[in-house]
Amino acid sequence: MKDLNAIIVGGTGQFGLTIAQILIKKKYKVIITTRSLIKRKKIINQYKKIKFLKLNIYNKIEIEKILNKFKPKIIFYFAGQSSPKKSFTRKKETFKSNVIGCKYILEILKKNKSQCKFLNATSSEMFGNIKNKIKLKSLKKPYSPYGFAKLKSFNITKKFRDHYNVKAYNAIIFNTESFLRDKNFLIPKICIAAINAKKNGKRTAFGNINIVREWNWCDEQSKYLIKFLEKKPQDFILSNGKFYSARQMIKFAFNYFNLNYKKYTYLDNNHLRKNEVKKKISDYRSCLKRNKIKRKSMIFGKKIIEMMIENFIYGKKL
Repeated sequence: MKDLNAIIVGGTGQFGLTIAQILIKKKYKVIITTRSLIKRKKIINQYKKIKFLKLNIYNKIEIEKILNKFKPKIIFYFAGQSSPKKSFTRKKETFKSNVIGCKYILEILKKNKSQCKFLNATSSEMFGNIKNKIKLKSLKKPYSPYGFAKLKSFNITKKFRDHYNVKAYNAIIFNTESFLRDKNFLIPKICIAAINAKKNGKRTAFGNINIVREWNWCDEQSKYLIKFLEKKPQDFILSNGKFYSARQMIKFAFNYFNLNYKKYTYLDNNHLRKNEVKKKISDYRSCLKRNKIKRKSMIFGKKIIEMMIENFIYGKKL
């Protein structure tokens, strides 16, 4: 039996590391690439069963060498600047990092007539201010440079699947949280704000807290992502349909400590995101139904907040 190899490009974030654990249990040898081994030293030391390699996603020859060496069964593309807010000041980097490496890998797979599966991680940021539930065929009119970059990579991936028979998938991923989530993102910020209010009465500034999102848990998202990969190559929405406003999530966090959030939070225009999409709700069921996949989400809303607060306080997954 040939080795089951999986390569996760840009895999040191929450999705890459979570999916790696699932694949290892399935007897895969997992290779995660990163632009800097030195900056990821702490992660590398923590995950001993994963092979970490340095990779420049703008170097096509370097990419091809790695693919030829390991001959993966699956490739995941999670590389790229991933903050919609930062994308307004880092437009060029956001576009290149989300698009170029993705395109290079697809070109290599096409040239080699590879049977390897390729998963491109795209985002609900591809869609603009959609009033109704977001479907695969909903108008894609991104507001942020990040959303535009993800739409470009989405279209490239779809083209290689439809025209060149590359086994390519697009996962349209809605907001996802985990213990690995960067503290600068909204949900970790909310949890830390509640902890700081309880400890020392600190007040925290927020932007628009009336936005509505579906807040997913990464372990569940990764589990269902793998299930879609077991189906034919396609585009699919990855979310749980459980939507809450940022205000509701803030209430959950401060109620955990029996605090009134209004006393410890305030609105600051400097924290407002340019062209903020007010509401993003998915028609997630249609993709599940088409693929005969049943999804039961257990961690969302209040549960996410409670788990993350306890992880920040006790430093372990409770």
